[in-house]
Amino acid sequence: MEEQVSAPLRRPTRAKWIAGISMIVAGISALAVWAIASPNAIAYYKTPSELAAGQSTPGQNLRVGGRVAEGTLERDGTIVRFVVSDGHNQVPVQYTGDVPDTLKDETDVIAEGSLRGGTLHATRVLAKCSSKFVPVEDAEEQLGRKT
Repeated sequence: MEEQVSAPLRRPTRAKWIAGISMIVAGISALAVWAIASPNAIAYYKTPSELAAGQSTPGQNLRVGGRVAEGTLERDGTIVRFVVSDGHNQVPVQYTGDVPDTLKDETDVIAEGSLRGGTLHATRVLAKCSSKFVPVEDAEEQLGRKT
């Protein structure tokens, strides 16, 4: 009796590579089309100078980023008012609700809402943590605890 030796099966690796590369190219192409079709979706926030240059329309939902101008932060119950500045221009902000404890003068902030009458009526306020990392010796010296 004669034994038949079967040839090893050839894996379709080339087809897998072509399919994989095609999927990656299609995904990147779809992302590029989305980015071109909605340019405002990529911009995280506008600066007060961009708003002063007329790069927004009244009532449009937008984000404004900058620093809380010194001496402008006012709290009246749950109503908070402050001015966001980028060093050149300013945008007044009004927000109703709880704000982060880190919201203070000279703090980096992003306020999201709509612009009405020159004031941003915010629906959300994000404040950057103002902590600074320093060596233990420097921190103790700044606190006057070093002996």
